[in-house]
Amino acid sequence: MREKLREMGYVVSHSIHRDRFLKNLDVCVRFKGAIVAEACFTDDGDSAYCHHVKVEPEFRRRGIATAMYQYAESVFLKKLENHWHDDPETQSPEAMAFWAQPHRPFGPPSE
Repeated sequence: MREKLREMGYVVSHSIHRDRFLKNLDVCVRFKGAIVAEACFTDDGDSAYCHHVKVEPEFRRRGIATAMYQYAESVFLKKLENHWHDDPETQSPEAMAFWAQPHRPFGPPSE
């Protein structure tokens, strides 16, 4: 998916930083020089999860967030978990719908 974004003119960059217990991955997607999406992921050794993901409204529904999730899984070599579950206090309706996809190409299978 990351390659597909590049073919469509997006530039995907990332940085990895570690501390004693955590491995953090920041992903940024640009289009024509402007940041259109960004996300922060963490692998704590036991599980990997997303702290936040933001895609500018006019760039949504193009597979950008999915590509960032898949990229994080390829870096961490494990499936991302939804640590925020279905809590409307911490997860937007869009995020809940995103994770509710039964055949999503990221994360563990839906129950």
